[in-house]
Amino acid sequence: MVQTIAFAIWAVIVLAILATYGYFAWSARTPLDGEEYYKAVARLRRPLFIVLVLLLAATLALTLPRIPYPRRDIVPDRVVHVVGKQFSFAVSEQPITTDADFARAIGERVRLPAGALVEFRVTSRDVNHGFAVYDPEGHLLGQTQAMPGYVNRLLMRFDKPGTYHALCLEYCGLAHHAMRGTFEVLASEKLARR
Repeated sequence: MVQTIAFAIWAVIVLAILATYGYFAWSARTPLDGEEYYKAVARLRRPLFIVLVLLLAATLALTLPRIPYPRRDIVPDRVVHVVGKQFSFAVSEQPITTDADFARAIGERVRLPAGALVEFRVTSRDVNHGFAVYDPEGHLLGQTQAMPGYVNRLLMRFDKPGTYHALCLEYCGLAHHAMRGTFEVLASEKLARR
């Protein structure tokens, strides 16, 4: 539904642009002298400005409520630490500050409850990496940069149980294609039994 609305808006904008170009191309067939030309331009200036302002207002009204950034006062249900290092992601519920922590976290299985608000704290120990989260069907859900010396925060909510993968979206070397991390989202009753 959202894609259909976006396509309709795009089509209207394209038609408006084509109509404007068509109008000017048609009116250029009979050249106006200096005074008439400036009057014609002045008549078009206000309507075009109003149309642009209305398009901008409509675009802001449709997109601003959907901004994915949460308010600053939101407290996540779980915090997951992610560190990228050529060529894997270490995903852990404990902070990863050393190479020993990184090695420990590589084998760790992180299990998160479905519906929980999860904050990923993402950094890197070597070069820039792109931390992209994919659902069990392989759809991209969100991404942020893993950068050395800086922690990026990515807040996400996972409603669907399953195994989620994190892949690198920024070329980081020869084995970039194999760089991944995983975590599991469990239905709350399954999580309680474990």
